[in-house]
Amino acid sequence: MSRRGKNRSAFSLFVFQDIIMSVTGIMILITLILSLEMMERQEMSPRERTSEIISQLKSAVGEVEDLEKQFQAGKSQLEDLTRFSPSYLQTQINELTELTAALQAENTSIAQDQKQTTDEKNKAVEQQEQIKTEQNKTEEIQQQIQNLKERLEKMKQENRVIFNPAEGTSKTPWLVEISANNISVAEMGKSQVPSQFTNVLQFEDWLTGRNPASEYFVLLIKPDGIEQFHALLPLLKEKHYDIGFDLLSASQNAIDPQTGAGSGLE
Repeated sequence: MSRRGKNRSAFSLFVFQDIIMSVTGIMILITLILSLEMMERQEMSPRERTSEIISQLKSAVGEVEDLEKQFQAGKSQLEDLTRFSPSYLQTQINELTELTAALQAENTSIAQDQKQTTDEKNKAVEQQEQIKTEQNKTEEIQQQIQNLKERLEKMKQENRVIFNPAEGTSKTPWLVEISANNISVAEMGKSQVPSQFTNVLQFEDWLTGRNPASEYFVLLIKPDGIEQFHALLPLLKEKHYDIGFDLLSASQNAIDPQTGAGSGLE
């Protein structure tokens, strides 16, 4: 018995002390870290800290849900793509390419048709404007013809006689219509109010300053104007004017009171 007690080893607390010392050091270190953090961070109430943690958790949960949705969407697209073989996808790509080319060609054709339609429309508008212009010209010509007819009819009713200038001369012709109580003078072919005189003396005053080298007179005698003619003729011969003669009936006129010796058709 005494032999067995002598051989038993002594009990040691060295390992337990090491554990106690290590735990104590760790606790001290944690305490220091927490103290330092509490000094650097603003102090919060437990309720505010809890609210902040809950908000962060909700935000993190929302981000996780979004990531999960994106993952599911990508997974669905990937599954859709993996259902088709590469040859099938290539065939679809070729068909889409051909369809795109056909649509582009059709768009080009439509654009050309639209341009052609626009050009034809513009030509039609130009033709309409030309037709309208021609119609206006036609209406003007018709109006001129109508005016000429009216003037001719008026001349017929007035028994008007029209004289034309003599050919081969550059002199200005004057018509002198002579009646018993009136001498009318008007430039041939020119529409203007004629000069009117009651006797030869007034005509002689008008004749002063005229040039026989550039002017000549055609005397138109009415039946009752013979005496006036015989008084007027020597005056013109004395001043060396070229003179022509013609007779008018009592109802005929060569000089209009308004348009003079003009044809009335200008």
